[in-house]
Amino acid sequence: MNNDIEYSLPQASIPDPRWNLSYLVGRVLAKGTAFIWRWGNDQKAVVSFVGRYSAHAAVLVLALLVSMFGRLAITPVSIASIAEHDSVTTSSQVVAEVLATPTQPVEIGPASWELSSQRSRAVFRQAQPHTNIPERVRLEVITYTIQSGDNIFSIAQRFKLSPYSVVWANMEPLQGAPWLIQPGLTLYIPPVDGAYHTVMAGDTIESIAESYKVTAADIYNQWNPIEPGQTLREGTALIIPGGVGGEIEWEPPPPPPSRPAVASASGSWGACGNVAVSGPGANGWFILPTGSPAISGWVFRDASNPPHIGIDYRCRMGDPIYAADNGVVVFAGWSGGYGNLVIIDHGNGYRTRYAHFNAFAVGCGQPVRQGTVIGYCGTTGWSTGPHLHYEIRLNGVPQNPQRYAP
Repeated sequence: MNNDIEYSLPQASIPDPRWNLSYLVGRVLAKGTAFIWRWGNDQKAVVSFVGRYSAHAAVLVLALLVSMFGRLAITPVSIASIAEHDSVTTSSQVVAEVLATPTQPVEIGPASWELSSQRSRAVFRQAQPHTNIPERVRLEVITYTIQSGDNIFSIAQRFKLSPYSVVWANMEPLQGAPWLIQPGLTLYIPPVDGAYHTVMAGDTIESIAESYKVTAADIYNQWNPIEPGQTLREGTALIIPGGVGGEIEWEPPPPPPSRPAVASASGSWGACGNVAVSGPGANGWFILPTGSPAISGWVFRDASNPPHIGIDYRCRMGDPIYAADNGVVVFAGWSGGYGNLVIIDHGNGYRTRYAHFNAFAVGCGQPVRQGTVIGYCGTTGWSTGPHLHYEIRLNGVPQNPQRYAP
């Protein structure tokens, strides 16, 4: 009888030596020593050794590259798991296992890349599809044709100018009456606020600057083709930034309180020297001889010139002047301070006078109809610039032309 009794003692749990640091260090030293010995004694074995572990190194490099580019979420492969393949797994099998590991897609946003292994964010400047280009000052005067519904204020707002600048740049076409603009009329649109002046005979830089309340230096600017000391050429258009023109009446003047009754006539009569002349009789009302109520100088019995017995209408040199009513020309010639003067008899006791003509379109004794061109605007006689001095006389007594205006 065997009295030997076998006692089975519980064994303590021993950790896997592959995870023991001293074991790993020892293994590395052992393999290093074996590598050196084999290199000296068995080069064929060394080549097999290098080939086997180079596959592991290649797998690690591949995993590192893929992780850096963020295209694949790589499941880390531990040194221990690779060590398990030391003797039984080929390099191709290891690569196949790594590549077969399930991956998570990488989210790519407009301003960041999110990696499955490590959440990181990089912010980039977003592209701006629209570029703000600063407005530049226009370098030339342009034209604008008035459309239905336009007025001076809407036109000024459209081109970012003051209404005054629009009127001052168009004193000739507007004739100082901005409320009378009509579709089809062409206006000059300056690039900046100010005045627009056409050089006339006798103009100098100094006189123009004084007239518009600016300095001579203001007229030498990027818009005007002139240089200091250069002689001005008649007809040159100058942009005068900041220039101030004349007063503007934005609304039509009120009608006269009572318009005198003007009788019609069956005919008109007069004499040219010793020759009797006749023409059609008056219609019984007067039209504006310039086509506009714009005034450029004194009015009837002006406070600054009480002896003035007519009205000075604005007109440009050479503009046509019209007969205010039917009649016959009883004078056409030079007459002292009137300069070139035309007088028309209307046959109803009224006669009209038109002074300072540059040229005549009719002669004495010629019958005329209301609206007939009788001459052209000028500045002859006692005149400081082109305008029409217009008078109405009833049986020789001067009348206020504004009371007869249509």
